[in-house]
Amino acid sequence: MRIRHKRSFPPSSLSAYAAILAEAPYICFTPSPALNIPALAQLAAERGIPTAGQDGKTGQTWPRSVLAPGLAARGLRVLSWAGANLLGGGDGATLADPQAVAGKLQSKNRGLQSLTNAATTPLHIDNVPDLGETKVAWDHINVEGFLGSRLTLQTTWSAYDSMLAAPMILDLARLMGLADAAGQQGQVGQLGFFFKDPWGSDEHAFAEQSRLLLDWAQQAGARISAMTHMPDGRISQGAAAR
Repeated sequence: MRIRHKRSFPPSSLSAYAAILAEAPYICFTPSPALNIPALAQLAAERGIPTAGQDGKTGQTWPRSVLAPGLAARGLRVLSWAGANLLGGGDGATLADPQAVAGKLQSKNRGLQSLTNAATTPLHIDNVPDLGETKVAWDHINVEGFLGSRLTLQTTWSAYDSMLAAPMILDLARLMGLADAAGQQGQVGQLGFFFKDPWGSDEHAFAEQSRLLLDWAQQAGARISAMTHMPDGRISQGAAAR
């Protein structure tokens, strides 16, 4: 398949296209279009490229994915979950654009909608330049409990977002290398642990994502071991060549 009119592609889709042509595994850590263009997604599938995304779960969405299943397990029904993000720096400037922030809001809210059985989940993001690299996130959660009683929970999250993202990206690169070495093709849904809007997975609860990731990593490691070692402990010629 040939992709025409490459110049009209968003930059993230051009980088995804380059990865496909190089037959290199591809990770999308942002809410950008990337492989969401159908022709690119089809080409990646045809080439058997392992892919993972989308939009890294660095801050506010992570505690949401922990708290929401916990509330449900206690029989507490979320009525509304309102949130606000304040951030500066490059991210704040980028998300000041209405088109860019629309994609971000969708990816942040999709998982919460799933975990709360479609509760009311208003969310807004504001660019506050003097915050620099610091991101501040606030949540107000209104819950219905036993006999209709109400419970309100508020959380505040403040951190250097880049310092949250950096170790996740390092882990993702190593785990995608594991997927590639194990011969995995297509979307690696078990890496949804790292993402707000995971490709190849509808699971958003953090504890279950953790279990799926660990199980997958152990299985991939065992597959590589079986591929590379002969019964007598020698390395196979194919593995040595790689």
